[in-house]
Amino acid sequence: GRSGTTLLASILNASEQIYIPYESDFIARAYPYYKDKTSFTEDDYRELFRIFKLAAKEDGWGLSEDQVVSYLKLRSPQSFADVNSAIYEVFHQQEKTTDLLWGIKAPVLIASLDRIHEICPHAKIVHIIRDGRDVYLSYKKVHETSDIKFGPKGVIENALYWIDGLRRVEDFLKSDSNKQLHELRYDELLSDSETTLEKLCQFLGIEYRSSMHEDFNALERNKKVAPKHFQRSIHKKLHGGLDPRNTKKYLSAMSRLEQFKFELVAIPYLVKYGYEPEFPILHMPLFTPVRRFLYFFARQFNDLRYIKRDRKVCEQAK
Repeated sequence: GRSGTTLLASILNASEQIYIPYESDFIARAYPYYKDKTSFTEDDYRELFRIFKLAAKEDGWGLSEDQVVSYLKLRSPQSFADVNSAIYEVFHQQEKTTDLLWGIKAPVLIASLDRIHEICPHAKIVHIIRDGRDVYLSYKKVHETSDIKFGPKGVIENALYWIDGLRRVEDFLKSDSNKQLHELRYDELLSDSETTLEKLCQFLGIEYRSSMHEDFNALERNKKVAPKHFQRSIHKKLHGGLDPRNTKKYLSAMSRLEQFKFELVAIPYLVKYGYEPEFPILHMPLFTPVRRFLYFFARQFNDLRYIKRDRKVCEQAK
């Protein structure tokens, strides 16, 4: 989250070969309750649509319940994977984009990589990484300026949230070296767009076009990437071009105390991903046991939070 996922989705859409609409974490939220089903009733379809409506931005991508249920009855899917695909098919038929590759985007899906891989084993996953200190500043801005608040608040909470996401990607890749996941750096996307996007396009199996990062903000379809209430606030940079200066903001916007607190917790991962620490002495092994405890605690806390999220969405859809 706050690492340029919306920007990257807009750039990929501008390739005119792939379409990533508004955010949706439907695949993760419905998974615990429908992953093993092999037979679905109309009541199941209606409940699944209500979960989708709660989990997908802009009121379920603007789809209606009857529209989706009618298509599901026609398709008669025999697995949750087929249901998932069918709902996206309805949207892409409506948008006349069925000839394009399909993508979904939601930062919270970083906690559901195994779920995605189980349901869509051939999915290609893109992980964009940004300096955690700038991520903290971005979430801080959300809480200070946005009418809708989301994400971690304090420095320590932000550091642990950032690290937990990175550790989940590590764990995901450890279990199977054949999983298709491509990592790219936010700062490199801004400073060396051509090289960064050429590598990404090769991974995705699409053609690189310079118009992707030169004119992405002019694409009509990209109006459906960021919700309307965010287009003039936390996503206002989408209306401009790529700005290589939008990195290392922590040097001027983060107090020394905030930097110290963040690095005290996160310095192993800042160093691992090539981000220069302001307090290198904090990398001493002395702090390792405490960090391990904090990382373990963060994982347990976030897992409980995601379980509650799954349950809440399903209960609301009943």
